[in-house]
Amino acid sequence: MPHILFLLGDPAHARNDNHERLPLGFRSIGWETSQRPHDSAHLQAGRVWFGDLAASHCDLIWPVGFGPAESFFDRMQLLDLLDSRVFVNGPRALTFLHGKYRWLEYMPETHAGNDVASLAAVIAQGGDWVLKPPAGSYGRDVVLIKAGEDPHPPLQRMIFPHAGAAARYCIVQRFLPDIAQGETRTVVAGGQIIGSYLRVPADGLRANLDADATVSPATLSATQKSLVDKLATELRAL
Repeated sequence: MPHILFLLGDPAHARNDNHERLPLGFRSIGWETSQRPHDSAHLQAGRVWFGDLAASHCDLIWPVGFGPAESFFDRMQLLDLLDSRVFVNGPRALTFLHGKYRWLEYMPETHAGNDVASLAAVIAQGGDWVLKPPAGSYGRDVVLIKAGEDPHPPLQRMIFPHAGAAARYCIVQRFLPDIAQGETRTVVAGGQIIGSYLRVPADGLRANLDADATVSPATLSATQKSLVDKLATELRAL
């Protein structure tokens, strides 16, 4: 019987039921499943373990989410010791492909840094801009700066979230009003399209379900499908 290990955060603080739904799905097709916390990863006599479970016992490993930020870098180094084929989403994908910098050619004009003055100068070029944290999710801390508004206070808050904090990075992107019509997300696995859905923001800005966006099934246009196929091929090659 094949065995899959799910690396999970604290279920008490989960924002969805993936920690239940995913193992149930694999058990329904005859897989043995295990669950361990992200921080259970450790090295013992040159072998990677997850608590009392040796990585070598697992046919697949699925890190669900990123785990604690404080240990992320160390855990990714440990996971990278394993054969990349054992992962559903491997450490290099989590580190380099799951952020907001990849595929800049398909994004609106984008700037990033941790210097308030230089990013404020970008915004001073004119127009509406969106501020967002590179490592954020669920639409948290996303801010719209309208043309003519002073960007210094929101930039200061995002880059220095509290007194004495080290400077965090901030992404500044030109605002696209078309987001009010919704954002299409597509689920891809093994290079194949599983399905697509449309997320329409409630506030005209954040198309996140946590921000009360509405969701409905979607069908990709020919142009959208061509782009998704291209990216899916790139992802599978990594």
